[in-house]
Amino acid sequence: MIKIICVGKLTQQYLKTGIEHYNKQITHKINWIEVNDENQSNGMQVEKQRIFERLNPDDFVVSLAIEGKQYSSEKFAREFDKWLTYQPHDVVFIIGGSNGLDEEVKKRSQVLLSFSPLTFPHQLMRLILIEQIYRAAMIHKNHPYHK
Repeated sequence: MIKIICVGKLTQQYLKTGIEHYNKQITHKINWIEVNDENQSNGMQVEKQRIFERLNPDDFVVSLAIEGKQYSSEKFAREFDKWLTYQPHDVVFIIGGSNGLDEEVKKRSQVLLSFSPLTFPHQLMRLILIEQIYRAAMIHKNHPYHK
């Protein structure tokens, strides 16, 4: 199974519509998990705890981070396929909130993934991520969508 843990609530309808579109196209079951974001001084610590509460010890964790590895779509598709095929448990993507992710969450991750050196709103990253998961599935099927 694929889990996507997101800090904060998705509020933008156009993003919800786009995410629903790709969710319907993907054959893998995706479990979307929202954890509340915090704006207090210890907010990232609280968010970290909420994220860790939703992880299993065997989960393969991929955290989205600007300093992470960048892949072409084809390379991401190959890596994603390996993660799904050879990992003993769920593949979990983590999208931080507006303050990013706590360092301990990054250390728990097997992969730090970046889609660009640009900074994107965390709500928009949900749509970008699911589109790339869909694209990876199309590449795996040799479908021309990804070109």
